[in-house]
Amino acid sequence: MSTLPTKIKNELGKHSLLFDKDNSVMFCGMVVDDDAAHVFFPRNATLSKDDGKLLVSKASQLLQAIYRYSLISNSTKNANDEGSELVGDSQLGLIIELLSDYQRNGLYTHKYAVNVKNMGKPNWSQTISKSITFMSARGPVYFDIYGKKQHYNQDNEITLIHASVLSFLFERFGWLISDTSTSLTKLRTVGKSHLSKKNQISLIKNEMNNIYSDHDIRLLSNLKRYISSEIGKDSSVEVMGIRSFHVMWEHMLSKVLDNVIEVNNLLPKPAYKILNRDGRVVIINAKRNGQRTDIVVKRPEHEDYCVIDAKYYGAHSIESVPKWGDLVKQFFYVTALKTIVPVHAVVNNAFIFPGNRGPIKSIHMCEQSDGTLIDDVYPPITCYYICPHDVISTYLKSQKLKNQPYWYSQVTLTTS
Repeated sequence: MSTLPTKIKNELGKHSLLFDKDNSVMFCGMVVDDDAAHVFFPRNATLSKDDGKLLVSKASQLLQAIYRYSLISNSTKNANDEGSELVGDSQLGLIIELLSDYQRNGLYTHKYAVNVKNMGKPNWSQTISKSITFMSARGPVYFDIYGKKQHYNQDNEITLIHASVLSFLFERFGWLISDTSTSLTKLRTVGKSHLSKKNQISLIKNEMNNIYSDHDIRLLSNLKRYISSEIGKDSSVEVMGIRSFHVMWEHMLSKVLDNVIEVNNLLPKPAYKILNRDGRVVIINAKRNGQRTDIVVKRPEHEDYCVIDAKYYGAHSIESVPKWGDLVKQFFYVTALKTIVPVHAVVNNAFIFPGNRGPIKSIHMCEQSDGTLIDDVYPPITCYYICPHDVISTYLKSQKLKNQPYWYSQVTLTTS
């Protein structure tokens, strides 16, 4: 924390991203100033500082993953936990969309139609009214066919505005998606717009009134949004990421683990006996207060289950492990799951921490008198560590993690 530039630390403070008397950062993402991009990786995500290319690649993947998560989070409203709020996600998405669109489609091209004769798309109303006609056995024959032909022009102010915005974005954020050198070289040959930002917005609005392509409408809309966001900005520092990574950590794991099943709609829910106004006792179900497990996996073709809680703890010592409240919930979820699975089913318990490896192997309850483990009453919680970089890269590819832990009880076969 002491190595952070004062300007960056102050910006983090403005967004309430500092805690523990401002000695720790509660944030994953990037803070960009005029000089550099400061990327904050997830807990226990180790990287060699000597490999600059790998650092840039992993930083890009992190921001891409945050952007993907933001699309899901904003559409489903599932980031309800305190401290899970996204910061600057709309701006991050806007930047990635503009850069990616340029890579796919190039610069904006102004399209206009010109009247032509004997070429282009026929305009039959003009042809009938203007062309000399003679009749044949097959019907009328026209000496000339009048029509329209599309022309494309990149020598216009909208293209210059597009190039200006992209040049700035590639200089500052191009590393998010690709090598920037080739794109910057092409853009610099086009030139820049010298109009004020307000005039640029006005020109874009006029252009939008005359286009019908969905792609062009979206592109110009994004350009207008970005330029508007730059007007009146009081700081050159930009913050984009997620305030606390724990909800995103859970979401990504639920997507990259094998054999995940949905059980939250099956778990028992609270019911309240309430004395109503006429003196009768009624039972009211409270679905909103119902149980919600993190992740449940089921072994294919077997009645073996595991309740997995994605824990965003350091888990490198007894001081950084889940506390009593986390354990109680985990023990209770196993009990709840047993009410909806076959009686003979085996239900295991697990925590996943970020990291390549760690010292915590399992968590048990024990008798205070003599330290005896009481695993029969409280199913032990097996602890696993999975590298955040592996989870992020797999999540971006919409794939499943390789070499996943074996979550289910080992069955020992005996012969008589």
